[in-house]
Amino acid sequence: MDAQSIDAFATSIKTPARARDHSRATRHTARPNAGSPTTIPNKILKPKLELVAPPPLVDWTCIPTLVLVVLLVLVVASALAARAMADVRPVERLPGPLPLPFVGTRWLFWSRYKMNKLHEAYEDMFRRYGLVFAETNPGGATMVSIAEREALEAVLRAPSRRPYRPPTEIVQVYRRSRPDRYASTGLVNEQGEKWYHLRRHLTAELTSPSTMQGFLPELNTICDDFLELVNTSRRADGTVPGFDQLTNRMGLESVCALMLGSRLGFLERWMSGRAATLASAVKAHFRAQRDSFYGAPLWKFAPTTLYRTFAKSEDTIHTIVSDLMEEAKLKTQKNASDEAMREIFMRILENPALDMRDKKAAVIDFITAGIETLANSLVFLLYLLSERPDWQRTIRSELPSCSTLTVEDLAAAPSVRAAISEAFRLLPTAPFLARLLETPMVIAGHKLPAGTFVLAHTGAACRRDENFWRAREYIPSDGWSPGHLTQPPWSLPSGGGDECVPGSDSWTSNYIYSWLR
Repeated sequence: MDAQSIDAFATSIKTPARARDHSRATRHTARPNAGSPTTIPNKILKPKLELVAPPPLVDWTCIPTLVLVVLLVLVVASALAARAMADVRPVERLPGPLPLPFVGTRWLFWSRYKMNKLHEAYEDMFRRYGLVFAETNPGGATMVSIAEREALEAVLRAPSRRPYRPPTEIVQVYRRSRPDRYASTGLVNEQGEKWYHLRRHLTAELTSPSTMQGFLPELNTICDDFLELVNTSRRADGTVPGFDQLTNRMGLESVCALMLGSRLGFLERWMSGRAATLASAVKAHFRAQRDSFYGAPLWKFAPTTLYRTFAKSEDTIHTIVSDLMEEAKLKTQKNASDEAMREIFMRILENPALDMRDKKAAVIDFITAGIETLANSLVFLLYLLSERPDWQRTIRSELPSCSTLTVEDLAAAPSVRAAISEAFRLLPTAPFLARLLETPMVIAGHKLPAGTFVLAHTGAACRRDENFWRAREYIPSDGWSPGHLTQPPWSLPSGGGDECVPGSDSWTSNYIYSWLR
């Protein structure tokens, strides 16, 4: 055996059997028999093709990374700019939380704080930044919060016949988009001459002592119904579940009776469909206003869920109030008590100086502003007095033991006013008041220009020991500091002067009477 044969034999041993078979088949196909056509297997003629997708024209996978990088650059640039501004202008620059691009300082209420605990949020910020600090709105405007006694008195005592208050923006935007229903943005949101015109023609009756005196008989009946509702809701152990919801119904019934001259049945065991719809709409309306201010401002650019919720609640309230006003105009036969109850409503309705659209808007604003105020104040007062049985006995000793109270009975009981004023101071239903400065003002060494948005935190100031003796305790008899022998106006929940909440005297009297019953 020669060397070539030995190499071929070795190669055949190393080659697998399947490879040898394939080699034989190939040789057989390559050398067909003479005179016969060449045959090629189908597997060789038609190989299996694999479909491969073409590459995308644009690679989008890097977009999220680019967005994060851009946001990070903006945040860093904003932080550096804010620090540079603080270094260059240390006197004019107010302390406060760091604003972020596009959202200002609203990010605090999406992370650190809760929107349903605003009073606790601002208490913490006053501890962090001092009694005068600045926030930044999403649009870039500065909002100054103050809790210093001298600053509060300077802002709230500033003389002005036509004061300016920051409007509720979502209400303003919506009402301007509906000129068929609203001739203006309403008493709460208008400014200057328009505000003065509406206030002069709408609140004269509400601030009149004779108005509440005529309303007391009906209020007496409302209080009886409220007590009956509380008793029927009481459990065997004496507790009343959902008492805050019952007080909300009390607020709805009394405010609607005062403004519309009609009982709507909120204090019945089972509310009617219209009453339940109105109660739900008022609560949604209130929450939407809060969330529109402290939440993301996306509703300004697109009809978000928040904006649709507000629009739906506003439409519902407007529709129900319009129906009630039409029903009241059709009623011709009334007894004496009904006429007294309808006095405010009829005078507003018959005022020729007002557009009918302004009349409806005024009734809506009075109802939405008064319900939560009355209900929350009543809950706060009962909570505080529950821990002072000695003061309960003092109040009982000053009031006559009868089921019906008169204005004279209330005036002869100074302990009543003391208990309510102290409750307003310690747990105000409105923890701060919003104002727009009409003239430049220096506050805590910082010069604020005219037009500055100021939040006067009267609630936080009233709980500071430098302003009141034992400020965090409920002491009706001697709750004022030696420097305050009389109650300062900024300790009231509605403020003082011309800028106080419209109709505050009416709901305060209403609140006093319902609590005493």
